[in-house]
This record gives sequence, structure tokens and C-alpha cells, in this order.
Amino acid sequence: MYVGGCQNDGSCDPTTGACACVGQWGGTTCTTCGCQNGGSCDPTTGACVCVGQWGGTTCTTCGCQNGGSCDPTTGACACVGQWSGTTCTTCGCQNGGSCNPTTGACACVGQWSGTTCTTWSQLKSNSAPYRSFKWYQRSRI
Repeated sequence: MYVGGCQNDGSCDPTTGACACVGQWGGTTCTTCGCQNGGSCDPTTGACVCVGQWGGTTCTTCGCQNGGSCDPTTGACACVGQWSGTTCTTCGCQNGGSCNPTTGACACVGQWSGTTCTTWSQLKSNSAPYRSFKWYQRSRI
């Protein structure tokens, strides 16, 4: 919509002729959208309509968690390690393992090991847990 040469609901100053733009619209005739990372300006309000996990006034805040990053064009999260999901908040570690908040690497518990804590390592006969287990078995007889 043109208002004295200004577009996108901008208004023209009657004294100077300069456009006063709304929202993230800018430029001499309010035709430049200030949204970033694939965002677009709402034609009426000028507010940014962000894509994917991009957010904020100008679409520069990435909503990915746990070390994930936003794709500059689509806004989709690129998660690290075993983190997954739309915003990288689902931990893929199994059997009680937990994801490191920064790297996404699994911290396995007990005898579980491997990338996703799915490899069972049997107790070795000379390990302290094995000796404790044997003592426990004998004490129950």
C-alpha cells in the first residue's frame, strides 16, 4: 500500500517527506525487510515471521538447545552427539545413560558402554564390582 510514496503501511512525514516505517520494514520507501535467516516481514505489521527454530525481533535468536545450531536458511536444528528432536532436547542414550549438555556424548552407567550405551560389558573376575557380586552371592547361600 502506498501512502505518500511509502509502502508496507509506512507513513510519510508531511514536512520532510521521509518515510516512517513500521516493524522491521526499512529503507527510503519502506521496502527493505530487516528480518534475517530466511525470515520475512509481515506486510501489515512489519513484524518478522521467522522460519524453523529462528526467533526474536529480527530472527537472529536460535532456539536449538544443548549445543545445537540453526540452519541459516531453513532454521532446522543441527544437533550434536546423541541429542535429537526439533530443538535438540531428546537424548538418544539408552539404559540410564545421559547426554552431555554441550557435546551430546553419552555418559553411560554401570556396565553399559558404547556410543549410545547399548553395549553390555560383563564384569571381569578381578574387578571390585565382580568381587562384591561374588561376596553377595556367597552371603545369600
